[in-house]
Amino acid sequence: MAYIRSYDTTTRRNGKPVKRYEVVWREPVRDEFGLPIPVDPARPEGKKKTRASQESYATRDEAEARRDELNAARHTSGTTALADARKAGDLPFGYYARAWLDSLQVKVSQGRLKQRTLDDYEKYLQRYALKTFSGKGIASIKPRHCEEFLAVLVRQESRQGETLAPATVKHAWGVFGRVLKYAVRHDAIPSNPADRVDFETNRATGDHDDFEPNPLTAEQVAQVSTAIAGTGQLPAYPVYALMVDFLAYTGLRASENTGLEVQDLEFRTAPGAPIRCVVHVRRTKDRKQTPQGRQWVTSTPKSKRSKRPVALPLWLAARMHAYLFGDDVVHPRSAEPTAPLWPSRQNCGGLRLAGQRYAVPFDWSQPMAMGTFYDTIFKPALLAVGLPASAPATETSPPTRGVRLHDLRHTFAVMQLMAGTHFMQVSKWLGHSTFTLTLNTYGDWIPEEDGGAANLLPEPPAPAVTAAPAVEVPSNVVQLFGRRSG
Repeated sequence: MAYIRSYDTTTRRNGKPVKRYEVVWREPVRDEFGLPIPVDPARPEGKKKTRASQESYATRDEAEARRDELNAARHTSGTTALADARKAGDLPFGYYARAWLDSLQVKVSQGRLKQRTLDDYEKYLQRYALKTFSGKGIASIKPRHCEEFLAVLVRQESRQGETLAPATVKHAWGVFGRVLKYAVRHDAIPSNPADRVDFETNRATGDHDDFEPNPLTAEQVAQVSTAIAGTGQLPAYPVYALMVDFLAYTGLRASENTGLEVQDLEFRTAPGAPIRCVVHVRRTKDRKQTPQGRQWVTSTPKSKRSKRPVALPLWLAARMHAYLFGDDVVHPRSAEPTAPLWPSRQNCGGLRLAGQRYAVPFDWSQPMAMGTFYDTIFKPALLAVGLPASAPATETSPPTRGVRLHDLRHTFAVMQLMAGTHFMQVSKWLGHSTFTLTLNTYGDWIPEEDGGAANLLPEPPAPAVTAAPAVEVPSNVVQLFGRRSG
């Protein structure tokens, strides 16, 4: 029960000390979701931890009003139905957030929701909504509280010092509203207060001023690939040069490429006939933080149509066969069906003390993290051939929008469409959920006389390579993929 205690302050009025009135009560200690923490973890239904809380008021009337409010919140009255409704409304937002996430776990087990989607929901709740509402009674959340929360979201700064992206605000607001909707379904509140906030999230991605595919030409792809292969000042990574060609001529997403295993490449060979290869996209892999530390998490592709076969051009099929099963096999685990198709690198650095880069031996036990690949290998190659690379904002310069890894996917789509391949076939190869998405994204590159079937793109042209000073390679570095060209 809450009670009032008074004390004399050091301030005096008319020769007498001025009194202050403290309202004192005990409340449960709550976790990040606003749920009471049990004294004995083995008995979660048992006694809960509590702590003393107090608030100070200048007058007794204000203190008594607050005391009565707190005491009234501890009791319910009226019929059983009203009492149950009051009890449900007194439960904190965090309680319903946890219950909503638990309810979605059923969908995950049934295959109706991806685990990574559920993980994202929990991430957005913990990062935004729970910081404001975790311990607040669900029935006490009013539309004005929702408006204040939204105002904080749109002004909040990200870790890069910029305001949150519209997509981040949309997702944070969305999961907040879904928790409130869940509370409505369970009769904790009569209506969703977030519905009475004027905030429209239905904005097409293409409406962003800076959203535009930036495909490369076949010659530019060849230049980047050649730079990564080590024909200039950069260290030699011919395996990754092959991977860049593979991405540009298959259109796979980064997480799909990371999820590829040796068994996903189906080769068809016959005496006297060219080697053919089909890539079967079956899974994705992402490196995420788990209770056991950062680990690779396997999941399904983005949508049902993302599980797909993609035929390789004949020249690329021949190179992939040589990579896995040629006379000079490059992949040391090509006989293992579940081995990663592309390797990571050993964690032993890539710079000399003097700043000169050198090749790092591969780690064939795990796939390549594509974000790391962009920063350490792809980005230097872009700059080496004169192409822009993406960079965050600094104190003296705005962010740079350069070539991204995803632009290799755009490259595949645009080259296929401009070669005359029907957009519906390109949509299937890309794994788009609808043909409309393909049209909306790449409509400007579809020839008016579209309808051809030139689905096997020609081999890219060899770029003109200028002579470059030789790079000294340490004697302990093993060349893992053929000879350096150039």
